[in-house]
Amino acid sequence: MELVKKNIHMDRIKCKASTQITLEDDCNVPDSKPDVERLILDKGEIRVEEMKASQDHVSVRGKLCFKILYRTQEDRESLCCMENNIPFEEQIHMEGVENGDPLSVQWLLEDMKVSMINSRKCNVQAVASLSLSVEELYDEEAAVELYAEEPVESRKRLASLAEIAVRKKDIFRLKEELEVPRDYPNIFQILWDDISLSEVEFVSKEEKLSIQGELQIFLLYEGDSEERPVKWYEKSVPFDGTVECHDCREDMIADISCQLSHGEVEIKEDFDGEERIFGVDIVLDLDIKLYQEEQVDMLADVYGVTREVQPVTRQGCYNTLLTRTDGRMKLAERGKLPSGAPSVRQICHCNAKIMTDSVMATENGVEIGGTVAVEALYLTGEEPSFASWHQEFPFQYTLEAEGITEKCRYETVPSVEQLSVSALDNEELDVKAVLQFKMIVFDCVAQDIITDIDVREIDMEARRELPGIVAYIARDGDDLWQLGKKYYVPMDQIRETNHLTGDELKTGDKILIVR
Repeated sequence: MELVKKNIHMDRIKCKASTQITLEDDCNVPDSKPDVERLILDKGEIRVEEMKASQDHVSVRGKLCFKILYRTQEDRESLCCMENNIPFEEQIHMEGVENGDPLSVQWLLEDMKVSMINSRKCNVQAVASLSLSVEELYDEEAAVELYAEEPVESRKRLASLAEIAVRKKDIFRLKEELEVPRDYPNIFQILWDDISLSEVEFVSKEEKLSIQGELQIFLLYEGDSEERPVKWYEKSVPFDGTVECHDCREDMIADISCQLSHGEVEIKEDFDGEERIFGVDIVLDLDIKLYQEEQVDMLADVYGVTREVQPVTRQGCYNTLLTRTDGRMKLAERGKLPSGAPSVRQICHCNAKIMTDSVMATENGVEIGGTVAVEALYLTGEEPSFASWHQEFPFQYTLEAEGITEKCRYETVPSVEQLSVSALDNEELDVKAVLQFKMIVFDCVAQDIITDIDVREIDMEARRELPGIVAYIARDGDDLWQLGKKYYVPMDQIRETNHLTGDELKTGDKILIVR
């Protein structure tokens, strides 16, 4: 007897770990920069420079890079930006990790506070979370056919499997050039920029991935004139492109995450030699996983007619796509300026990020809880100056996913769409946004896998005790397979004797079995 087996390519999380790091340092204003009168905006990002795995431990080295926009103490209204970083090195316990394992890391800057110590020094405090994981590829064998020279009965079960077809990391580079409107002054220097992505979608095609979305660009700059006016410019730029991807096919399931790893803005000259163009250069880090859904007829059981034939099994696990879903919820809140803050005359720019505190599978789906941190840059009412406002709003949302359990593998991808912040009066702000959550869920289905066939001579004494003819009345749960296996009778023979076309039986059916 010969078993025919098929290799099913799978992926799984070998091990993972999360940690929270606290960073704090004093930052001196560079000698080339003017004194600080008032802080306006700040932002930061975690840059991981090196990761080393050893037995059950990972060493992570990187830095918190931050920017600070502030008002200077010069006579005229003036803004200035300074940059600095805080290095860090963390030892993270990660049970199961080994030297040489391929590590993936995701970071989230949960909180960052910048305060003035004096006009030449600021204090920076930050809390960041790091999530590390090791994914591994493996093959699971499935017996799909049995070839035998003697009479052997076999039955199969149809399994819907999600086989990993492509697993790689790549980058997508995007360059855009934006010209300021004609009634805006030429650019002297860039004071602040904010670049973000929205509505990013990936579609698998033949030998490539299609990517499209929108690039949200905000720029604050100093005009090139004697008064050096501060101007802001904001634009949404749609983009599309492709990434080469060998073995990619149109019918594959794309599970791709992207993160903006590099964003740079530089001043360029237009055709007249005037500095009126912003050149935007960004790089997206792509973590690409493509799955192929396949229907596989696996051998489920066998029995012999002339000899004892028993399957040898072990328990295996197959990935199957449970669902791919997304959901949206509206956020409508009102915020208030802190006591003593400059009043609002005009909103210049706003941004938001979602920070999830809990993600839990429930009976109805995945329950997501957290906060939306909203920030706005505004023009003050007392004098032509700038200030910022920041507030966090809690949310709770259930993303529907029928059949999900704690043993399923899933990850929610949150994003903020259609954000708007408007001034109701000079102290109260109206916040509206749409929170979007995307999720793909894989279930690991445990099944007995036939690995070999055990063939023995039949126990003639036991066989002689079986009757030659049996009149059987079906009970609940009976089928022809059970009867054929019990009495060593081929399935076709039972069907022919009883003029049946299928294998299912109803309670009370009368079946004649002739050996």
